[in-house]
Amino acid sequence: MQALALALLMTSFFSSCKDNKDNPDPELPKSGETKMTNLKIFDSANAELISELQSDNKTWKFMTPLGYDSKKLEKAKITFTLSDKAEAKPASGDEVNLTQLVKVTVTAENGTTFDYFIEYIRSTTSYADILSFSVRIDGEDFDGEIDSEKLTITVDLPSEVWDLRNEAVATFNCSLGASSKPATGAVLDLTKEVKIEVTASDGVSKKEWKVIAHEIIPASTGFSHAEVGVAKTFVELGYPGEVGNWEIPSIEYGDLLVYHAYCGNNIVLMSRVYIETDPASPHCVKVLDKTTLASAGNLNLGSISVSNLKMITSDYKGTMVAAVVNGSETEFFYWKKTTDSPVSIGKMNVNIAPAPSSLTWNSGAGMDNFQVAGDITGNAWITALAPASDDGNHYRIKVTGGQLASSYSTVKTGYSSNDCTNFQMISPLDASDEPSFVIGDTEGDAATASSTRCYINNFAGLTTSVMPKYWQDILHTWWVGSGFSTLRTGGRAPVVSALPINGKTYVTVATGTAWWHAAVVLNSDLMSLAHENLNIAFETNRGWSFGAWADWYYDDVKKEAYLSMWFGRYGLRTYKMTCD
Repeated sequence: MQALALALLMTSFFSSCKDNKDNPDPELPKSGETKMTNLKIFDSANAELISELQSDNKTWKFMTPLGYDSKKLEKAKITFTLSDKAEAKPASGDEVNLTQLVKVTVTAENGTTFDYFIEYIRSTTSYADILSFSVRIDGEDFDGEIDSEKLTITVDLPSEVWDLRNEAVATFNCSLGASSKPATGAVLDLTKEVKIEVTASDGVSKKEWKVIAHEIIPASTGFSHAEVGVAKTFVELGYPGEVGNWEIPSIEYGDLLVYHAYCGNNIVLMSRVYIETDPASPHCVKVLDKTTLASAGNLNLGSISVSNLKMITSDYKGTMVAAVVNGSETEFFYWKKTTDSPVSIGKMNVNIAPAPSSLTWNSGAGMDNFQVAGDITGNAWITALAPASDDGNHYRIKVTGGQLASSYSTVKTGYSSNDCTNFQMISPLDASDEPSFVIGDTEGDAATASSTRCYINNFAGLTTSVMPKYWQDILHTWWVGSGFSTLRTGGRAPVVSALPINGKTYVTVATGTAWWHAAVVLNSDLMSLAHENLNIAFETNRGWSFGAWADWYYDDVKKEAYLSMWFGRYGLRTYKMTCD
């Protein structure tokens, strides 16, 4: 039995060997890869020279500094990385003469060949560009967006590393042969604007690049709660003090044209009618405490004549801005506090608030309006209504670094501003280089349902969103509809203003209307209410009104936004929005 088992085992073994010999494992195909990467060049003094693979993916070019002794390239050493199992001639680590064009032939495992060339660029160039840029903060890399026309590099940083931006380690590549101050690898303090000077390889041509950091605030956070604040009527500035008085004195007592603006911890009221008719009146300008609306001192006008003060509003940070007209020029001033001396940011050579011939009803007295989007002491846009036209013309001028641009442009809304009550208003949605803007417009017949309209246009003027005509089911009450324009020509309805709050932009629409006042804060799609407490409507018993005015700002330290509405028949009302 043992002999029989051994015989069977031996038979199985030899049979297996025969099968393996007859059916060997298939041979794997050989690689045809011929990649040559990570080329490094060292001259005879062992100095490394930076090379770049060109767009043809076969030519490596390198350049030396001015005054370089090219004899050191006659015995240069090259190193590089090849595809697996590929070979090269000359090989990595070989000595070559780089004063002339060097060919490196790479042979793949399967015998395929590919020729690379190493080229020495002897002539210098005038290129002084930054080609790529990133910073490392707290172990994380953030790429910069390069604008070669404006010579700027913008780095967007999330909030969690924003406070560490003074420790940003920069890595960047410049044009071939160019040098920079500071050099790549430097630590940059991005709490302020950083400049990088790049000198081309010719040693003459230079460019100065600016590096700017922007904080990324989580998108669509916005505010979480809105509370109704205090309200106050002003006998000397509006109809509320004379309920039932249907007499209309010569200066429109009972409905004076009022603008208001936040200024630090205050709200400033400015009566255009008093300024035009009685500039010595104490009612021309009033300063209020923003929380209680109690009187709070006076506005420091400095050398500004109150007669030249035409309109006021505030920027995103609660800094008050005034349009001051002298002849055919408009100069813009700002105040951080009412006791500060006014600071001029510059002039534009046009009068954006021409005085009407009469400040009585139906005179067009309320048509002047302007808005400031951004930080007036830094970067912002100023927009203002231009003379009425069929295509809705508005002035638009940039503020950069707290200085007004030397020239302005105009933007056409595409909607007539000389129909219905001759009122139209725009407000940029943000302070970016090309912001979209909201349009408040009157159409159809004055003082009729849905005669106020609201649109969002992009920077070029194309309409992208439209407020619904009829919003009774979600806004105000059934009798308001989407808003009635004023009966007066030039009455301010609808007043529109946009404000980014905690990363989300909102739009307020105020209709000062005939027989009632209404206002609402909408999400920027114009389709939905931002908060139930910001759905405002009041009946009134007087149809003649100059309308409304709205102003607001966001305190990004306290995470609070402040809104105030002036209604010609109900005085001033305030609101506060808080963020989680």
